[in-house]
Amino acid sequence: MLIWGIISILALSMAQPVRSESTPVLTAVTTEYPPFEYVHNGVLQGQDVDTVRAVVEHMGYQPSFQVLPWARAELMVRRGDADLLFSLTASPRRERHYLFTDPISTARDVFYAVRGSEFRWTEFDDLANLSLGLAASYSYDPEFMSWLAQDHAEVLTMSQERPNLAGLRMVAMGRIDLFICEQTACDYLIRHFRAQYPELANVAALPGTVGAARAFRAAFTRQRPDAEQLRDAFNRALKQLPGTRYD
Repeated sequence: MLIWGIISILALSMAQPVRSESTPVLTAVTTEYPPFEYVHNGVLQGQDVDTVRAVVEHMGYQPSFQVLPWARAELMVRRGDADLLFSLTASPRRERHYLFTDPISTARDVFYAVRGSEFRWTEFDDLANLSLGLAASYSYDPEFMSWLAQDHAEVLTMSQERPNLAGLRMVAMGRIDLFICEQTACDYLIRHFRAQYPELANVAALPGTVGAARAFRAAFTRQRPDAEQLRDAFNRALKQLPGTRYD
C-alpha cells in the first residue's frame, strides 16, 4: 500500500499543471475512493477532484494533490503538513482537527446483501444477530454506531487496501450477512470489478438508507493561522461554480 502511495504521488507530481512561480500552492491530500477520487493512468480524477481543483484554482491557488492511505492523509492534515483533506463527512470528533467546507457532494449509506435476498429492514433492531461488515476509518451515522456499540450484532471491520471491495466480496461469498457502504462508491466497485470478481454480480443494495443522506466535504487543517479565511474563500468560490451545490 505504501509503495502504491509513493508511485501515485510521483505520478501525480508529474501530472500537475505548470503555473507561475508566484502562484501560491495549496497541498490537498486524499485517498482513492472512486468515483469521487481515483488515479487513472497516473492522473487523479473523479467528481470531487474536479470540484476541489476548480475551487482552489478559483481561489487563486495552485492545487498540489497527493494520494495516500486515509489514516496517513488525516495525520498530515492534523499536523499541518498538508492544507486540505477530502472527501469526508463532518463529525464533532473530526471538527477538533479540521475546519469543514460546505458540501462538495453527497453520501448515502446503504446495506448490501446477496442479490435476491428477501431480508428487509426498517429499524436497527431488525439487524439484530446478523453479521455486519464496516470499513475502517469511515464515519457512519452516529445513531447506527451507537446501536452497534450495544453488541446487538456481530461486527467485522474491513481494514484492507480496498475495504469496500473486500466487504462486498465477503457478502457475495456468504461470510457476512450485510455490508454497509456509500451507494455511489459501492455501485461503482461492483460495475468495475465484476469481470475480475464474478461473485460481485450476486450482490445488490437493499432498500433504505442508514441514517439521512450526508454531505461529503473538504476540510482545512486548523494548524494554519489563516485556516478560517481559506475555508471561507473556498465556500465563496464553491458557490460560484455551476452544479456544485448540494442540499
